[in-house]
Amino acid sequence: MTLDNRRAFLLSILRDASDPIPSEELQQRMKVSERTIYYDLDHINQWLISNHLSPIEKTYGKGFELPEEAKAYLLEDDTFEQKDDWQYHYTEEERLLLLTTLLVASPRQASMKRFMELTLVSRGTVAKDLRKLKETFQKSGMTISHQRGIGYRTEGEEAVLRNHLLNLLSPILTENRSSRLAYDVYYLLYPETKEEEKDLDHLKDNLMTIIYEAEETMNLTFTDAMITRLALHLLILVKRREEQFSLTVAEAEKATIRDTDAYLAAKQVAEKLEYSFSIKVPEDDTVSIAIMLLGSKVLDHPGGIGPEKLREIVQRMVENFQTHACILFDDEKGLEENLLAHVIPAYYRLLHGIELPNELSEELQETYQDLFHLTKQAAAPLEYFLGEKLPDEEISYLSLHFGGWLHKEKKQIKTKYRAIIVCENGIGTSNMVKSQLESVIAGLEITDTLSMREYRSFDGDADVIFSTNYLKPDEIPVIHVPVIINNEDKERIIGQVNNLFDEEIREEALIEQVMATIDKHATIHQRTFLEEELKDLLNQNQKSTEKEFEKPMLNELLREDTIQFKDSVSGWEEAIRLASEPLLKKETIQPAYVDAMIESVHELGPYIVIAPDIAIPHARPEAGVNRLGMSFLRLKEPVAFSEKEKHQARLIFVLAAIDNNTHLKALAQLTEILSEEQNIKRLADTNQAQEVMKLIDENITMREEK
Repeated sequence: MTLDNRRAFLLSILRDASDPIPSEELQQRMKVSERTIYYDLDHINQWLISNHLSPIEKTYGKGFELPEEAKAYLLEDDTFEQKDDWQYHYTEEERLLLLTTLLVASPRQASMKRFMELTLVSRGTVAKDLRKLKETFQKSGMTISHQRGIGYRTEGEEAVLRNHLLNLLSPILTENRSSRLAYDVYYLLYPETKEEEKDLDHLKDNLMTIIYEAEETMNLTFTDAMITRLALHLLILVKRREEQFSLTVAEAEKATIRDTDAYLAAKQVAEKLEYSFSIKVPEDDTVSIAIMLLGSKVLDHPGGIGPEKLREIVQRMVENFQTHACILFDDEKGLEENLLAHVIPAYYRLLHGIELPNELSEELQETYQDLFHLTKQAAAPLEYFLGEKLPDEEISYLSLHFGGWLHKEKKQIKTKYRAIIVCENGIGTSNMVKSQLESVIAGLEITDTLSMREYRSFDGDADVIFSTNYLKPDEIPVIHVPVIINNEDKERIIGQVNNLFDEEIREEALIEQVMATIDKHATIHQRTFLEEELKDLLNQNQKSTEKEFEKPMLNELLREDTIQFKDSVSGWEEAIRLASEPLLKKETIQPAYVDAMIESVHELGPYIVIAPDIAIPHARPEAGVNRLGMSFLRLKEPVAFSEKEKHQARLIFVLAAIDNNTHLKALAQLTEILSEEQNIKRLADTNQAQEVMKLIDENITMREEK
């Protein structure tokens, strides 16, 4: 086993140190992330052990230290090659990012010589990188040209150039993938930070202060990730203004933006930038700052926010979701306020073409297909208002809000643990994490959700902290959780909670009692093996109770014996009663549930007619549902649920849900079937229950094969 140059250099630092070195100092000296430092230290320890030396020690509150005997050995060992420095090698992706930054931020320095100095590679490699970069730029409507004696230049719409660089750099600076790369990016954007680390800290503090003041003006709180993104946006603006570039905003857009609180905040930001960086910020750039503020994700938002048109759209989205999911939210107004806090910035992002990557999108679509499908249907009013389809990334963000509220339940379990959640991704994500944790851990009360920034000043009380990002535990223990918690995550989290709150001690006590009982009646020959098998048995038993209940499919809920065919009925009340009869006969529901469905229509109107010809009567589970079920009544003549023609229906599906979740897979499959006109026609024309089931089976199979 050998050490590469970087790890040998790190080991040299520790060997020559007289005192423990904190992780932060090692990061600064090595110009790498904390994760890389720990990874390298682990690798070095393996090397030390393989050479029969004591591994590196960590002293709490002080840092890392190499034992004296290891230091003495390395000083005398001729085979250990001391490294006084090491050279960081950029990946191709990192080189392309640095070249883009230089081209956009400092075009007058964009020459082949400067590219080679920056990336530390040959002329041929730079030329190859530039060819790839040109292809990427062309896809976004931009070009890279070269003139002898002048160098390389970028051409394209100013807003497109800035957004391209912003979207490219944001993940690097928000996720801190590589401290070295982040440092070099800041240096390219603001060369004054090259000499001293404190200059970089001063730059960041200055930008953060400007954004915090904008928060106060707008009376809201941005997520931690958005704070970093906004700071980067301002820094790019400063660099482009120093190069005398300015963007253009249409007069109609400017007129709209000037009526917002964000514009007032943007004017204050522009004044601060002019003072701090000695630049002139034109009106169009001020408007661009306002647009970015409006499009930024927030952690919380005051009640009563507008604009009113978006509030109306959100109300319709919530109504749509309840209709398609066949549920009624307990705190509908609370959901609307939380959803509105996301929809307002989402509206401005989509309106002005601002991309906001959602790394959870693919995982959420795969793990919560039904939730994503229902949210996509619910989002129709917003899509109509915008005049375009919402990207899957935005649908995923909306799904987080609906999912968080969907799992929200009134608990009857006595609170055993008080916890806080630290999450930097906004309201919807926090609610999703909260609902999943409360459903997994009995007796858990989440008392607050905080951003990383708020957590740093948190002085409240809690038994445990759940964090979606890495946090160093202080006095309160920390459990790291993903945003989307699968079954394996659940088992791990439950295990960690049990360990924290003495479940392990109780398990050991139980095993001791069992062993003592066996001792009374038998001779134990292999005590250790028996204890281990008892532990495994207890763990397996615990895991078997933690596995998530598999949601039934449509062909498991709707069966031939719950399908009926009639020519006509006297009215919609009779239609609901008739459609419910198979479920009453099977004692799936009680008579009170039928009355509750009818009463809901009287009270709320024909909301159960989700589309022309289709109605899904339902009520709350507590109104009289014994178990999950569904029935179907096909009428030849449509029945009217109101005087409007669009509220007539021939296909009546009665849903008996036991909670807000278990029926969602079946319901998503049903709505997908009913989204095709030919399927509606087949259901309306048939008189055979077997034909209905055949149609359902075909569509389920088709969906699974996609």
